Amino acid sequence: MALDLKGYFANIPKKQLFMLLGVFGAGVVGAYLYLFMMPLWEQKGKLEGDLLKLQSDLAQKRSVAANRPKLEAEIKALDKQLEAALVKLPEEKDIPKLLTQINTLGQQSGLEFQLFRPNAPIRKGFYAEVPIDIRVEGQYHTLGGFLDRVSKLERIVNVTDIKIAPLGAQQQLSGRTMVADLKATTYTFLEKGGATGAPAK
Repeated sequence: MALDLKGYFANIPKKQLFMLLGVFGAGVVGAYLYLFMMPLWEQKGKLEGDLLKLQSDLAQKRSVAANRPKLEAEIKALDKQLEAALVKLPEEKDIPKLLTQINTLGQQSGLEFQLFRPNAPIRKGFYAEVPIDIRVEGQYHTLGGFLDRVSKLERIVNVTDIKIAPLGAQQQLSGRTMVADLKATTYTFLEKGGATGAPAK
């Protein structure tokens, strides 16, 4: 026996029929939203999140790109400062040359070296101190001239612990009037992770 849908719906009151049609329509819309629109909304939310991240990355890269000339100029300035610092802070291989230079300055100033003894370097992080024990004989003004010349060296050389004593009358006959003990300290640059050995005497 065939189902007479037309007759079935014709017997339902209009109010109930409209309610059934409304429920059916709501179910269709709900199914459509759940099956088709929800995945699209989730995908839209994910894409919006990705877009925000990409926009943030782009803004950051644009900021870096805009600051690039300034950063490059700062790097060049820092490189120049490093070069200038390395002139004042020689590498280990330059220490013997510096020690010879100090010795020569003393002799040119008219001092006679009784002692010139470089000691083992003292490691201080990225640099090392190289202390030198010095004893010279000469005149007061020649010692002053020597210290002035040392202070004008490009390399850093600190002179400390200066002790001056007059020479005896017999020794002064040679033109020398005083003896001075002092400690000259220079510094050497250490490569990262590098070590330094005792300087050549």
